[in-house]
Formats: sequence, C-alpha cells, structure tokens
Amino acid sequence: MADSQKQSAGADRVRELARQGQLAQYFRHASAEERRLLRSGAFEIAWQLVFLRVTQPIERRRRHLCAKGLPWLAPDCLERFHHDVEAVLDDFFAHADVPIENLEGWLVRWMQRATVDGYRRRRGERGAPQRPRVPKHLVVALGDDPWLVELARLILDWVGTEATAGGSLWPLTGWAERRARFTGDQHGGEPAVAAEVEVVLAAMRRRPGWYERTVEAPLGRKQAPVSFSAGHPEPEPLVLVARHERDDSLLQELAARAIDLIERRMTAGEDPHVVVTDVLTTVFGELTTEHDLDRPPGEEAVDPDRVAALISDRKRLDDIVATVVELLGRRDRPSEP
Repeated sequence: MADSQKQSAGADRVRELARQGQLAQYFRHASAEERRLLRSGAFEIAWQLVFLRVTQPIERRRRHLCAKGLPWLAPDCLERFHHDVEAVLDDFFAHADVPIENLEGWLVRWMQRATVDGYRRRRGERGAPQRPRVPKHLVVALGDDPWLVELARLILDWVGTEATAGGSLWPLTGWAERRARFTGDQHGGEPAVAAEVEVVLAAMRRRPGWYERTVEAPLGRKQAPVSFSAGHPEPEPLVLVARHERDDSLLQELAARAIDLIERRMTAGEDPHVVVTDVLTTVFGELTTEHDLDRPPGEEAVDPDRVAALISDRKRLDDIVATVVELLGRRDRPSEP
C-alpha cells in the first residue's frame, strides 16, 4: 500500500510539474531518489498508453495472443514493451519543458518518435546499423534479386534486435510466410528460406570486415536459447528425413538459386566465365556453422571446397560454363510437342 501511495503521489507530482512547464528542468537537477519517484509516477501514467498505442497494434499484426493484454505478453514481447515504455519516459523527461495541460495527449503525440528513436539507439548499442539498409555491393552480389535483397534486409534487421527464435538462429517460420507473400511461391517453406539465407550470408562474407562489424558482432550479443531440461539429458530427436536427403535438398536449393542468378547476370551481358565463377563461389563457397551443428563428429559433411577446386581448374571451369550455357539454352527453347 505504501508503494502504491508513493507511486500515486509521484504521478501527481509529475502532472503538476508538467502543467507548470518545469518538469524537464526539475528532473535534470533532481536527486537520484527524486528521479526514481518521478519516473515511477510517469510510468504509472504512460504504460497503458504505450500498450494500447504501440504494443497491442504490433502484436495484433503478428497475430500473437500477446495482444490480449499485459499478462499474456511472452518474454520477448514483454521485454520490447518495457523498452518502449522506457523510451517514452526518456523522451518525456527530456522534452517536457513547456506547459502541458493534457499529459496523456502529449505522450500519445510524441510516442511514435520516442519508441523509434529508442529502437534505433538500442540497435546502435548492439553495434548494428540503426537503419538497416542493403548496400549496393550486396545488391550486386545477389544479382539484384528482389526477394534475396529483401531477405538480406531482414537479416540485417534481425541481428540488431533483442528477439530470439527459440532454438534456431533465424526466425525461418516468419520469413517463410513473408517469402510466400513476396514471391507468390506457396510451396517453398522453411527449407527454401534456409537455403536462401545461406546464399545471402555467403554473399555478405565476401566483405569480411563489413560482415564481422554488421552481422557477426551484433548477432553475437543475442541471448542464447535457455534449456529447461532440469539436468536431464534431452531425448534424441525423431529424424523424419535422413541426413543425406537433407544435404541433397540443400544442394538442390542452392543449385536452383545459382542458376537463377547466373541467368540474370548473363542476360545482362556479363562474361559467362566471370559470372559462373562469381556465383558458384558466392552460393557454394561457404555454409554457416549452424548447418552442421547436428552432425556427429567424423560424419561426412557437405564440402564447399569441392566447388572451389572445380572452378580453380580452368578446363573444368570451361566445361561447367559450357554446361550452364547449354542448360540455360534448353530453358529458353520451347518444349517440343
């Protein structure tokens, strides 16, 4: 009860100082205890507005049960909510230097600015770009493919957030849904997105310094998934698809993506040898470490070095280029009746 009375008194104090136009100046010179009481009072005023105006609309768009109310917020969503409230309070105490009669109206008016600025600031603290944009060199490396460029933007956005994807590194389920809407392909699903993530990451790694600074560093600050096994070993997962079949599926996905990129760049007039070497190196040159995390030690893995060996041999490269040109020619010719 005492804490509740203190919070109510703090809220009244906040309203009075805001009405006088003195809140920002008073807060800057207040003691630590006074600041704590003022922030507590402001939180009492602002949190419901933040939930109704920011959190609930976002959770509804995501089709989360979190939209029902504060008690239903999942841990990641609750953390975002608290970050947004803190951002609104920071903005409020920094700019409340004019008389404010309608405090709730003032908060709502500037809430969007405050939460966006807070989000960008947190991204900057994690070492991620505040406004994730796909650089020109990466657009070129991805053959200016609209979906791959969009996936690159999603990756750059994801690495700078606090959110996690459960036991996975990437939120493949959500990206698969976006892929279906973006491309119209309703059958690719998570396997297609996983293969395309490999393509984008390989293209990103062609500039190691940029990749380390922009992707690896902020990604490394994400919280690792927590196991709740309570000391009991987890049971072996039920394997529905054999490992070699998954490897074959991944290689087929990557090969299909490579053909598409090669065709687009050759149509634009680029030299076939340069295009084939560039695309094969980009697509097959590297697979993320996540790809083989579930493979027992000593078990044969998909070996990208084979591709590097093939394209480093001039005669083999000539054969590969001839084969690719022939395949693309077949795709362009109408099928015979």
